[in-house]
Amino acid sequence: MRWQWLVVVGGLLGLGSTVWAQEMPVASQDAASPLRAEKLLPLPSSADRIDGVPERGWLAVGLLEAQAVMLLDGSSGDPLWQVAVGFAPSVVRVDAARQVVYASGLEAPGVVALDLPTGELLRTYELPAGVLDMAVDPARGRVFASLPAAQSLAVIHWGEAEQPQARHLPLPGPPLALAYDARQGVVFVGLGGGDPLSVLVVNPDNGELLARWRGGHTPEAMALDAQRQRLVVLNSGSQELTVLDLSRSGKLLQRVGLDWRPTRLALSPDGRWAYVSARSSDRLQIVDLEAGRLVTSLRLERQPTGLAMLGDGDLWVVAAGIPALRRLEAQVGKSKTEARQEELPSAGQRGVVTGRVLDIAGQPVQTGVVRLAATATQPQQTVPIAADGTYVLPELPAGLYLVDVEVPGFPPTSTQVEVRAGFVSTQNIRLPPGQPAHQPEGIGLLPDEPVYSDELARHLSVALQELQPQRPVILLKGPLGPDPRFEPLLPLVQGLTLLDRDERYTADLAKLKAIGDALGLRYILLTHLQISRDYNRQGSPLLNMALRLLAPAIPVEIPNFTPNQLRSRGVVVVVDLQKDRPGDRARYYEAYGRDDVGGEPLFEDAAAGLFRLQVRNMVPLFIQQWQANNPFAG
Repeated sequence: MRWQWLVVVGGLLGLGSTVWAQEMPVASQDAASPLRAEKLLPLPSSADRIDGVPERGWLAVGLLEAQAVMLLDGSSGDPLWQVAVGFAPSVVRVDAARQVVYASGLEAPGVVALDLPTGELLRTYELPAGVLDMAVDPARGRVFASLPAAQSLAVIHWGEAEQPQARHLPLPGPPLALAYDARQGVVFVGLGGGDPLSVLVVNPDNGELLARWRGGHTPEAMALDAQRQRLVVLNSGSQELTVLDLSRSGKLLQRVGLDWRPTRLALSPDGRWAYVSARSSDRLQIVDLEAGRLVTSLRLERQPTGLAMLGDGDLWVVAAGIPALRRLEAQVGKSKTEARQEELPSAGQRGVVTGRVLDIAGQPVQTGVVRLAATATQPQQTVPIAADGTYVLPELPAGLYLVDVEVPGFPPTSTQVEVRAGFVSTQNIRLPPGQPAHQPEGIGLLPDEPVYSDELARHLSVALQELQPQRPVILLKGPLGPDPRFEPLLPLVQGLTLLDRDERYTADLAKLKAIGDALGLRYILLTHLQISRDYNRQGSPLLNMALRLLAPAIPVEIPNFTPNQLRSRGVVVVVDLQKDRPGDRARYYEAYGRDDVGGEPLFEDAAAGLFRLQVRNMVPLFIQQWQANNPFAG
């Protein structure tokens, strides 16, 4: 084994020490909560997924910053043991039948197995990538681990041998959530990506993909209701729960929309209630699976994440922002539908809008306000923008509203938001570019990805400083990487296709305009260089390919050059950000290079210097063209 495991029993708190517990009401609880009381247990660090041992009242917790696993007695709050594992255990699973706790994480080198009663390290198993979720098969002593980076499912058979055995089953996409059905002997896998058939049914014995079922977008958590033969899938991308019937080949039974972007999921022992945390919104959402509706939404402070049920009405929630564990006792005798009606008496007519305010690069702003314009029935309201860019408009009657966004450094922006009755709608607001302090006059040079294109841009930037001394020149991206002023704007040019097949500007021209406004540029020059042993200069279809910025490079033949056929072609497109519009024909300039050196064949290292020399020799050719026909005369 290459791992060197550090095992410390007792840890920061020590064996037998008591963690203080406090009975208190639910923090910031909405009216008519279905949860009656709360116990708060502080933790040494934050946590994510947790798991429970209901028959013993124990909780297994992965401590992220402490890089340790802790077992707690939920009734007393005492830590039974704490073991350092050397990584952040973001996922823990308990096999109560075999008395084992498994732990892993996205940054973990594999999976560890700890003895449930004592915390003793039993075994480790290395994996080729980090683990997002796990499921266990107690009957056969197997652990299933999802490896998103490797796009595979690991099936680890611990058995009685000293060294566990494992198989890696390739999947058609990155696996997220897992659930194991012992009755059918299959693993359900939530698949990341945009495919609507997002739930896989996999035979772990041979890796056979038995079926693909229609789920939601980004299934990040699953819970199996074995008694009712249902699979409950939490979809963070589509902000909903989907309930699939296992006895009828995954037929969709319910689709329940959620008010807040969900994080983790737990089911009540009878399978009727689904508890869903919403970390970014400090909420716990409760869904009645019999009625197929969200019945209440409770405010919980400090980022609730992982959930675990230890019995009827004994729900434990990780508060990652404190960090602590909260015990919430459900009032199972009260109708959750009644609670929902008491909490939101006008839910049929009112709703909430939330979201983030983003700059032109898609990054959240850190200050500012959102003003809700006054209407005949609604006074003007001002809502501050939080440090993470989020805003929350208060409950409003359903309809369209005009809001003004004021952020320092950006022009005032107005936009419409829609309030949906009974929903919390998410609507991000994208700001326009900041107002330049003066009329943009600068020149920016932006190469595409193929080889030596950045060298061409670098040499041209130096020449342009002499040709246009009155204009600032910025090499947006050169051989040493992006300019610091341009780096935050890189997302704007990822996958950008500037020209169509007729060499006319596409709507992506607006992205370059946003960059120009942000950096004070009047012109942006896009460079491309193509090299080949037998380059054909006829036609110009390469322009459509060349300007797919930051996309995979155009294939270039490099390994072995014929000495008499070292050819290169440089292309520079000059974009006037004030005059050019989508549909206008692009202005581009060309220069060619060749070397007829003779002698033996040239390999890449020998040819590279000659191609760089060709690039330098192209620069005077471009300057001559611009002196004869000045594209910067605007």
